[in-house]
Amino acid sequence: MMRHYLLRSVHDRAATAVRWDISAKRRWGLPGTECPACEAGGGTLGLTYPSVDLAPLPEEREYRRARSVPWDEYVRLRDRILPLMPPLAVVEPGIDLGPLEGSVRGHPSLIAMDETRNLFVQPEGAERLLAAGLRGIKPEPTALKVQRGAPPLLELELVVSGGYSADCQPERVGAPCPVCGTQRWGLLPYYWGLDPESVPDADVFRFWHHPGRIIVSEHFAEVLHGMGDTGLQVTELPVRRPSEAGAPP
Repeated sequence: MMRHYLLRSVHDRAATAVRWDISAKRRWGLPGTECPACEAGGGTLGLTYPSVDLAPLPEEREYRRARSVPWDEYVRLRDRILPLMPPLAVVEPGIDLGPLEGSVRGHPSLIAMDETRNLFVQPEGAERLLAAGLRGIKPEPTALKVQRGAPPLLELELVVSGGYSADCQPERVGAPCPVCGTQRWGLLPYYWGLDPESVPDADVFRFWHHPGRIIVSEHFAEVLHGMGDTGLQVTELPVRRPSEAGAPP
């Protein structure tokens, strides 16, 4: 059985050889809203689709300003972009769209993660991942300005998939909302594991329940290890109930 790992950025960058920082924002995004039936809102960390280009839309400027709008207005804006979204994209209020615009200080490693869980690669890093036969590697251009002499940064667009293993599946609370489809869940147990049957055909992906969590396969972890000090670390995920439940990764 293939092992899977949670991918994290080392918070104390002073403890690594990686020295870099980023100041940027996404070009477009869906506004926030509140469902009139269940009052659910949006704004899930990690739901980003850098490949989406809204420039051809006559109303593209309506997607440039972060704000909250009434439900009917949100539905109009959401439905207008659905044909432009990647297959199986998760579309919710507050998602980020298009390339990142801004600046990068320092020199990120071949593969790097920022504080908001965006995953970047240098062109050489993308070539290594693809040459290793890793699945789900989709490098997208950014509009980031880098320091002189530094290579450009690409951003990996990740599929959102995966589910909790059966022994830590949270209980559903009530039925899905008939208006927005939101399903409320009970509390998670002290630990969580990955359902191996829910793993997509990709060696790196975002966890469906929490897209800010990036999961990688054993093969990806091996390739990452060969890239030297990247400022990233992996923690193995259980796929069944451990004999002694520990803290969640």
